[in-house]
Amino acid sequence: MTDSVDDLIAEQKTFYDLRAPDFGNATKSDRLGTSSLDPNVLSDMVAEFDPRGDVLELACGTGWLTRELARFADSLTAVDASTTMLERARNEGRTDVVRFVHADVFEWQPDRAYDVVWFANWLSHVPPNRFDEFWALVARSLKPNGRVGFIDEDERAVHNDERLEVAGVPVARRRLSDGRVYRVIKVFWTPDELAARLAALGWHADIQRLGETFLYGVVVR
Repeated sequence: MTDSVDDLIAEQKTFYDLRAPDFGNATKSDRLGTSSLDPNVLSDMVAEFDPRGDVLELACGTGWLTRELARFADSLTAVDASTTMLERARNEGRTDVVRFVHADVFEWQPDRAYDVVWFANWLSHVPPNRFDEFWALVARSLKPNGRVGFIDEDERAVHNDERLEVAGVPVARRRLSDGRVYRVIKVFWTPDELAARLAALGWHADIQRLGETFLYGVVVR
C-alpha cells in the first residue's frame, strides 16, 4: 500500500496527540538533535509585534505561544487537532481571553475575521501541495489590513532530524518515549525561498533569521 499525503497528515496528528505529555521536555527528545528558542527572545518578539484585537492562533499545541499572545489580545481563538495538546494549553496558561477549538487546521474554516493570525512551528508541517490552500485559509481568516506572524525552524535545523521523502513530501522520523516511531511532514524553508513563494500568492513577507535555527516572519496582503 502506497502512503498518500492524507496518510502522512493523519500520522502526524497521531504523533502529536501521543507526544503531548512529553512535548517541551528537553530530557525526552523525539529526534536526533534539538532546537530551542530563548523564552525572553520569544516574549520580546511578540511584544514588538503587538498582537492587539481579535487574534487567531493556528496549531496552538501546548499553548506556549498562546500564553504570550494572551498578554495582548482582546480575544484569542486557539485551534489545534490534538485533544491532549489542547488539554495542556488549557491547564497551563491564562484562558480568560482564549477560546480553544479542537479542529484539524487542514479542514477548519473560520467563523469570524481576525486582526492577527499567528502560528509557531506549524508552517514546516504543511505539505508543499497544501501550501497555497493553507495560505488561502489564512487570507479568509483576516480582516482587511490584518497581519500574520509566524516562527518556525529553517533549513539550518535540518541536521536535527532523520529525514526521508514519502509521496513526494519531505518527512522526518520522530520517536515517542516508548520507542514507537512516527513520521511528520517537515519542510525546511530558507527566508528567501519562503518570501518568494508567498509573493507569488500576493503576500508581502518580511522574514528574518532568529537564533541558530529559526526564522520569524511578518506577512501582510
